[in-house]
Amino acid sequence: MLNRPNALTNESLDARRAVGAQLRERLRELPPTPFDWAAFDPVQALSNNGVSPDLRLATMTRLLCTAPARSAELRALWNESVVTGAYALRIAPHLGGDGHMSGIAGLLHRLGDILTIRAIAHIEHASRVRLDAASKADLCAEHGGEQLERVVRAWNVPSRAAATAAEWRRLGEFPAAAADATAVYLARLFAIEHASPQFCAPGAIEHAVEELGLDTNILSTLRSDATIAALLTSLQ
Repeated sequence: MLNRPNALTNESLDARRAVGAQLRERLRELPPTPFDWAAFDPVQALSNNGVSPDLRLATMTRLLCTAPARSAELRALWNESVVTGAYALRIAPHLGGDGHMSGIAGLLHRLGDILTIRAIAHIEHASRVRLDAASKADLCAEHGGEQLERVVRAWNVPSRAAATAAEWRRLGEFPAAAADATAVYLARLFAIEHASPQFCAPGAIEHAVEELGLDTNILSTLRSDATIAALLTSLQ
């Protein structure tokens, strides 16, 4: 009985192999850029009145969040990215960073993961398999960073914003990283607290703010920012 194979584990491994074998080839197909990033103004796009989303953000939503059986998951990731961009735009000046570049970087900081999950969804649909959460996370970790770098080059995203979108993850290794990347890192904590508070570790934001030497008043200012709340509402 102890030696009996675990059918669920075998199915998960089979699904992982089926998706993994096709994923790199599928990821070569980059979506076209939705607009000219050199002319993109994050202040205008990420300061929404809550009535309707910015047309460019709506275009990005349609481009990134349509995939068999994973559209809701992609939409949640994209919403988190939009709100991260909005917070980064506001946080960067407090750290001596560039608000515009940080806003764009926050908007794109999960783009590699989004495109990887989007590709996974299409392969799952065609192959009639379904990845477990751990396998999906492993494939995102394996391909997401490379995919982000490829797409920001192909889309001609401003180089500073493109580099920041990739660097924010490395703050654990390099806490003195560029101010823009630090802004995105902190903005993501605020975005998670705002959109999915159940996934935000208690005290994480307070600790980060204190560690960065920021005025603690920034906490209440950002948490009460009505424009960010309206922006999230417009994305629903």
